[in-house]
Amino acid sequence: MKKSSSKTIRTSDLISIGIYTALYFILVGVAEMIVVLLIPGYSYSYSPVVAALLAGTIFMLMVAKVPKFGAITIMGSVLGIFFFLSGLFPFALIPSVISALLADIIAYIFKYKSKIGLLISYIVFSFNTTGPVVQLLFSPDSYAANLRERGKDTAYIENVFASIANYTGIVVFILLIIAAIAGGLFGQRMMKKHFKKAGIV
Repeated sequence: MKKSSSKTIRTSDLISIGIYTALYFILVGVAEMIVVLLIPGYSYSYSPVVAALLAGTIFMLMVAKVPKFGAITIMGSVLGIFFFLSGLFPFALIPSVISALLADIIAYIFKYKSKIGLLISYIVFSFNTTGPVVQLLFSPDSYAANLRERGKDTAYIENVFASIANYTGIVVFILLIIAAIAGGLFGQRMMKKHFKKAGIV
């Protein structure tokens, strides 16, 4: 597909961003289901790790299709807005927007072409899903209060924190970086091996 040479995001670009954002949104949901099925107890804190592993190809495709500043920011901010509208703690929106904007800036600096630059961009972007997790791990009291406001009972809340240890946050973020590197490299390999040859990008 031929990419627009304009640096401004156009209507056609927004359509492409919307499609890839929807696919990304689906993969984040799939990641959460995988984690819940594979890890005993309430283990939502690990879903960003699986999401980073799965979504690398979608990220690389979107950047290749719309290599313009703002595309990554839009894609990442949509999930944060969903967190916010879902009744989660308002702080959940902040990591999504900040990580997406920083990822956009990094990709822009590397002109959306450098493999290393895009990999770094994707690593930063992968923190997009950590808003609820940050609150759960580093502000447990406010997270519990938020759950109570959403109608969750004491047994549910106790189950949420049963699998959380003092070191969980560090483990999650280390695993997230490793998964993002693996997911990003896989995405770049898929781009080179399949999508470019097929003329998708």
